[in-house]
Amino acid sequence: MKYAICKGVLWQETDGEVVIVAPKQDPAYLNESGSSVWKLIDKGLDETKIVQQLSKEYGEDEKIIEKDVSGIIKDLLKNNYIKEVK
Repeated sequence: MKYAICKGVLWQETDGEVVIVAPKQDPAYLNESGSSVWKLIDKGLDETKIVQQLSKEYGEDEKIIEKDVSGIIKDLLKNNYIKEVK
């Protein structure tokens, strides 16, 4: 699945972590792994490619990375920071 940042959602990277500002919501602060996922979504990578990229980057098994990435994406979707695109 591929995702895109929702219209009106702004973000900035500060000290390696992403801060998200969305309309009518308090700012959200992503940890290192969440920030990595966010930046790869912003680059247009789909979920599979995000998992592959992070697996290479961290030297971790794709199954473990996949579980973490899935959880981060679910949270981002729930908070309307990102949306599914076809």
